[in-house]
Amino acid sequence: MGWGLTAVVSCLGVLGALVWIFLYVQFLVQGRQMAVQIKDLPVTPPEGGWPTLAVAFAARNEAAMVEAAARSLLAQDYPGLEVIAVDDRSTDGTGEILDALARDDPRLKVVHVHELPPGWLGKNHALQTAAESTAADWLLLTDADVVFAPDALRRSVAWAVGQRLDHLTLAPDTVSETFGERIFLAMFSLAFALKAPPWRIVDPRCKEAIGVGAFNLVRAEAFRAVGGFRRLALSVDDDMRLGQALKFAGYRPGVALALGEITVRWQIGFGGMIRGLEKNFFAALDFRLAFVFFVVAVLITVGVMPFVGLFIGPWWTRAVCAAGVGSVAAVLAEAKGQHGVKWYHGLFLPVGALACAFALLRSTVLTLKNGGVRWRDHLYPLDELKAHTRRRNAWLREVWLSTR
Repeated sequence: MGWGLTAVVSCLGVLGALVWIFLYVQFLVQGRQMAVQIKDLPVTPPEGGWPTLAVAFAARNEAAMVEAAARSLLAQDYPGLEVIAVDDRSTDGTGEILDALARDDPRLKVVHVHELPPGWLGKNHALQTAAESTAADWLLLTDADVVFAPDALRRSVAWAVGQRLDHLTLAPDTVSETFGERIFLAMFSLAFALKAPPWRIVDPRCKEAIGVGAFNLVRAEAFRAVGGFRRLALSVDDDMRLGQALKFAGYRPGVALALGEITVRWQIGFGGMIRGLEKNFFAALDFRLAFVFFVVAVLITVGVMPFVGLFIGPWWTRAVCAAGVGSVAAVLAEAKGQHGVKWYHGLFLPVGALACAFALLRSTVLTLKNGGVRWRDHLYPLDELKAHTRRRNAWLREVWLSTR
């Protein structure tokens, strides 16, 4: 390898390593006290008693998972719980399964959607429909394949009320069964931490925001004040954009971990992880090709180059790269087994980084090839999605400026 190429590789390795070192230092300084595990929180009622709570989820052709998810919600010990299940144009047995459960438990209300109105994404319309059918003080927006521990809701609501939050996002414990899944999840969760560190999410001066489809707990008053999903009707990354809208509007966010309390089997296998991002990876970048190439370059720089730099360049650049690799392992170790990921999965980060880069490129190519986002047997045209994205972003800028 020539001197010039060696210098470039070494510099990129050092740059990527410094990113991980900085993240770990930031975690030690600010993050440890914020790594709240819901399972460690008390279940005592908040001052003033338990607020009313409605849990809403949309289900489209989820016959294989929806009964387990619904039963886990009905098994919650939260007083006066209301569960709203929206059967969103299912063609399998989803609606029948939910109706049978509702006959046995009056806390479950089933709403059947037969047609999707123009200008709406199916899930967003379903959740908006559910939210408009309840007068509960708090809304929990979740997915049809999420399983909750019996005390998860009481712990979460008590903490949200006690911390005076308006929006609480929990990172669910993603069930992983293969080594490949855990390598992918290691890179994905680290990239998430880089994009939106928890200490910046809760800082009202920072624009970083978060939302997770498996668990968005929001004060109903705040949800209605931002218009719910009406201004996010065609946002493919609806969960993230709801969190962004709430924070930009001045509402107080919180974030915590749900190890063992809230679980979801996101995708099956290494290939399933890649395919699982097909719908929303390109959408998360506002369908901008320049952003795609930038993110791919960042993934390679931080995920691959520090490992290459271990073997190339002078001793001091190799030492910095080694410190960066060690920081990756240390950050993963602090997660204490979330998603089944251990510290040593970080040693295979280049594989995860390249897989994430491929997932982004695949999402981009398929979206452009199909002329839009194909999801749940429905094609949402790209021109319509882009127009919505421009309107939504303009609105979010106005909201941010109005509350500063």
